[in-house]
Amino acid sequence: MDRDDIVKFLLVSGLSEVEEIEYKDKETLVLRFFYDFDEDELSAAQAYAKEECKEDENEEKFYDYYVPYLNEISVDNVSDIVEGLMEEEGVKAQFISYEVEIDETDEEEPYTEFIAVITEDKDVDIEKVLEELNL
Repeated sequence: MDRDDIVKFLLVSGLSEVEEIEYKDKETLVLRFFYDFDEDELSAAQAYAKEECKEDENEEKFYDYYVPYLNEISVDNVSDIVEGLMEEEGVKAQFISYEVEIDETDEEEPYTEFIAVITEDKDVDIEKVLEELNL
């Protein structure tokens, strides 16, 4: 398993800030990375949320539709990328996502953080790895 090739694959696939997290099992690669939404995805999420909460213009209700829509987009796209990685590099991979981060007071665009656990051929329990790393 070529760690540099894996990181490069994820970066070329549009993920950002791919970084390795030190883990005791050297045959297991643990990576943190981010999915940044493009303008079309953000526009689609806004349109969906506005449509769903027409009767209630409450901003809080808007985010009840906006955030899950973005979560679904990011998980679907990262799933496709990770499947491509497994085929390309011949590895096993699992990932988890954290909820979309939106700072309503900042101009920063929303993003989703992911953790992936990658091995050549052994099965690893991602929950156990995250627990050991206190993530």
